[in-house]
Amino acid sequence: MSTALVVLSLTSPAVAYAAADEVVQVQNTSAASSADKTVSVTCPSGTKVVGVGGSVTGERTTITRVRPSDDLSSVEVTAVEHGAGTVQSWTVKARAKCAAGEVNLVAKSGTKNAEASCPSQQKTLGVGGEIAGEGVHFTKMAPKSNLKGALIETSGNADVTAYAICGTRPGLVLRGGTTSVVMSKTGTRNIACQGDEQVISAGGSVGGAIISDVEPAGPVATVTGEAADAQGQAIRWSITPYAVCSQ
Repeated sequence: MSTALVVLSLTSPAVAYAAADEVVQVQNTSAASSADKTVSVTCPSGTKVVGVGGSVTGERTTITRVRPSDDLSSVEVTAVEHGAGTVQSWTVKARAKCAAGEVNLVAKSGTKNAEASCPSQQKTLGVGGEIAGEGVHFTKMAPKSNLKGALIETSGNADVTAYAICGTRPGLVLRGGTTSVVMSKTGTRNIACQGDEQVISAGGSVGGAIISDVEPAGPVATVTGEAADAQGQAIRWSITPYAVCSQ
């Protein structure tokens, strides 16, 4: 298992350009290697980050940091190997949903879990999180049920930070919350918005597992988890996806 940390911001990320009230998605993928790594992506000029997410390829890899910049112009995602690691090359992807308008970033730190609350006149558009410690992983990265903040829960006693991207959008609603039981080592669940709603951001939680990916991917929000016992056999665990949707 490699412990080197490589910071990458590729020169040609996939970038879209937004109309005045449009939500666009941008993404950027790191180079492939077997080292822990970070990648970032920037929103188009005139827009701010409203939703964030990250994903990895390869077994025994997971995101440990989904960090919107202080000015909400970009997002940075860090991923690491866990357990026995892997000798195979893998990548990490950063995704951002971007839109024009007034948005604020609220951060709150804690031990093992953290909760960041939005100002009274705003609701949660997106959720990020950060873990400061080795061997600890996300088990929940999701908006509060009333969309008034961000919840981060982890697998151990490490310093963690919850990031809530707060603002207003028409018809803002939280979709999902239905839990599925998984009997395989890894599992992915998607949740879509309804009617003419669009996905603003993604969230998820797992029980008896760790989160490896959580991202807004086109018309759906996706969460992926991974769980295995000490002998590497599949166990029973649960997974719940969430999507923040708006008109």
